[in-house]
Amino acid sequence: MIKKEWIVVLVLMGLLSGCAPLAFFGAGAAAGVGGYKYYKGALIVLYEAPYMETWDASLKALEEMGLVVLKAEHDLTTGKIKAKRADGKEVTLTFEYKSARTTEVQIRVGIFGDEEASMVIKEKIRQVLVRS
Repeated sequence: MIKKEWIVVLVLMGLLSGCAPLAFFGAGAAAGVGGYKYYKGALIVLYEAPYMETWDASLKALEEMGLVVLKAEHDLTTGKIKAKRADGKEVTLTFEYKSARTTEVQIRVGIFGDEEASMVIKEKIRQVLVRS
């Protein structure tokens, strides 16, 4: 006989492992991240920090990671940074002002996306934000 706990685990694994996008929200609010999800090759992160603070922290994070910034443009509410990793993969960060204390950043590594590499960049930006 299967225990209830195993049924719950199996159902959750089934929901999280299909072709549908995997989404996570929650943990990290105290550390500068309001939530995040991985969708269609891009990691979408809500940083609990002002737009320009997030922009500056992102540039600093990419620099500290050894990425070469190819292009960086922004206006009052949106922006885009294109950078290149040592392996030649392009990294694109797209910014959107959400409120005075919240900024959305979409992180895409390569053409089709790389969730693990995007999570590393997300975390590095968070660390820089916490330091500043």
